[in-house]
Amino acid sequence: MVRIEGMNGGFIRLEDERRLLQEGMARFHLSLDEAHGLMQATVNDQNLALQRLADEGTRDLLNMQANQNSGRKLSRREFEQAAEMYRAKTRGRVSPEEARRRVKALIVEEGIRPRRAGWIIRSRRWFNSIPA
Repeated sequence: MVRIEGMNGGFIRLEDERRLLQEGMARFHLSLDEAHGLMQATVNDQNLALQRLADEGTRDLLNMQANQNSGRKLSRREFEQAAEMYRAKTRGRVSPEEARRRVKALIVEEGIRPRRAGWIIRSRRWFNSIPA
């Protein structure tokens, strides 16, 4: 079932992962640990990417970057680094736009604020222009 789900681009979203775990537990009478172990083994064997793992790694990076800056602010350069890391964690299975949207959602969830950018008129337009 995990291999079939991975055929849609090799990226398994959080909702799909949860559904697969529930189906494995209900249909095959597996414990949560067994279902999770089988999923991880299949993901590794088939070279698939899980959204949950990409989110966790990127969230850690964002928090580390924000804690180094005063006021838990994130610069545009740091944001772009996080988006590239997200793409790397998903093994390039998501588009750059999707990675930027997902990183923006993580920033909002974590309560991190974007830093103003620009030469003359400094604004957060770079962050606000990313679709939610």
